[in-house]
Amino acid sequence: MKLDADARSFDLFLMSASAYWRNNLPAAPGSKWIIVEAMHHEFRVILRTLTLANAVRRITPARLLVVTGTDADWHDALWDEFDAGRIRRLAEAFGASEVLDVHDLADRVVAAPAGEPFTFSAGGRACRLGAPAPWPPITPGVLDAYVDATACRLDLVPRLDGERRGGARYRRRRARAAAFAGIYDTLCRELAPIALVTSHVDYDQWGLAVEAAVRARVPVLHVQSTGSLKAYAHFPENAAGEMSYRAELTRQIGAYFDDHVWAGRDILGPSAELVAWRSRGNLGRPSWWRGGAEAACELRSSAERRQFREYTMERHGLDPARPVVTVYNHAISDALGTNRECFGSLAEWVEETARYAASMTGANWLFLDHPNQFRYDSTGHFESLAEEYAGHRHLRFLASTDLTKNAQWSLTDLAITVRGSVSNELPAFGTPVIQAGWSEWSACGLSTVVLDRDAYWKALGASIEALTRGEEVIAPEQVERARLWLWFYRSAADVPSPLVPAWDIRPEDDLMRALDINLRAVESDGDPVFAAALRMWSEREPFLTRFDLKARDALAGLVTRTRERPW
Repeated sequence: MKLDADARSFDLFLMSASAYWRNNLPAAPGSKWIIVEAMHHEFRVILRTLTLANAVRRITPARLLVVTGTDADWHDALWDEFDAGRIRRLAEAFGASEVLDVHDLADRVVAAPAGEPFTFSAGGRACRLGAPAPWPPITPGVLDAYVDATACRLDLVPRLDGERRGGARYRRRRARAAAFAGIYDTLCRELAPIALVTSHVDYDQWGLAVEAAVRARVPVLHVQSTGSLKAYAHFPENAAGEMSYRAELTRQIGAYFDDHVWAGRDILGPSAELVAWRSRGNLGRPSWWRGGAEAACELRSSAERRQFREYTMERHGLDPARPVVTVYNHAISDALGTNRECFGSLAEWVEETARYAASMTGANWLFLDHPNQFRYDSTGHFESLAEEYAGHRHLRFLASTDLTKNAQWSLTDLAITVRGSVSNELPAFGTPVIQAGWSEWSACGLSTVVLDRDAYWKALGASIEALTRGEEVIAPEQVERARLWLWFYRSAADVPSPLVPAWDIRPEDDLMRALDINLRAVESDGDPVFAAALRMWSEREPFLTRFDLKARDALAGLVTRTRERPW
């Protein structure tokens, strides 16, 4: 765990946290277990997983097994610092019964003689790796998919070539992944946990825990790195079939949104308008991973958009007689293959789209890199595409940070993505989006989501033709749904609590001071996190929510009732 706060602030916080949780958890923890992941270097992330786990423990008494650790590949690629000793102290302050370094354990599994029994201690019992479980083991294909996605992320490459796949680094990664898979299966078999609480659901160290939990029919609670306390929940009894964790979540979110958000649009509409207005100034994430003045949109009318559009198109040499299709490139090595997509990889999607765009001269095509491209690509993939298509005057490849939000929103007539956050932001302001894959919200009716390549090319062609004729290609209902999603994600599904200060509180000395005061001075009765966790857990809902969206009579008194749009 990386922590910028000084040692005294951390020690004072641990004292307060230990006293708080000692007095706010059941006196007898019982024999059940919750597994909590603490393998991120960011204190604010681990704070969220531990707090949500303890909120569940107040409902169903259980012991905490905290899994932690890191390895050289993860440390070198992403972490500035990782202090396992501090994580152990933090976990103990939150009442953990045991802290298990699964990376150290994976090292021992990999080094053990092949074919010999391997036993480790967890939860006060001897756990034998590889013993039969009452659910199917992970398949080699699924394991390989996690290995490939992890290797791409750690090497910052969009795909694996033959040399990488055949190298010693890849073989080492696969051996570790097999060890992780075996360890997590064994923990689920031996401890029969009532929940897995995690900050991530992809890659080997996190994703294989989720994979084991899903096969073992263990609820998975996934906290988010934004807002106050946000979390998705996957309960096995709600699963519909053989889909990945993310795909199953997409289906459940869409059903919940239709039943409880869209159905309440008459009540929620005014509040959704306010949240949409606030999002124009980037008061909250995401705004396509941007911050500061360049992330604010001051355009107030179609006339202002038209004037700014003319200026920006002239500046970048775009033909004002043609519509602009903006292709939002992804963090191109991120979480590959974790949800349904039309193309084999994010790199293949943008390559094929560029090839298609080169022949579609009836539109201007604007390709934007990801604002954090340097964190996800070491190969110059985007720059290579730009060089390949430099001779096509109707194509532009630009760094996204070279365009303000004003410029992007005034130029774009049609946006293209696979699973990016623009697919929920842009429709809220009248810009249509085509998705070549699933995101968490893509079953909520905000964008045009295509299921295969043929449908993708057909949707692109039809949309460009309609734009050329001056027709609208986004339905009013999509705009309304997108604004309701913004309200839901930023408001209803963001649970404020003194136990979890807002993500943006910095520096960490200030965060520690706020937490220390809250733990000592704010009483626990009626804490929003506890009420939200109880509702989610008892009603098996796919989110934490601030209030019960099914109680429509009460809901009317909880949301903002503005008379008109605030712009």
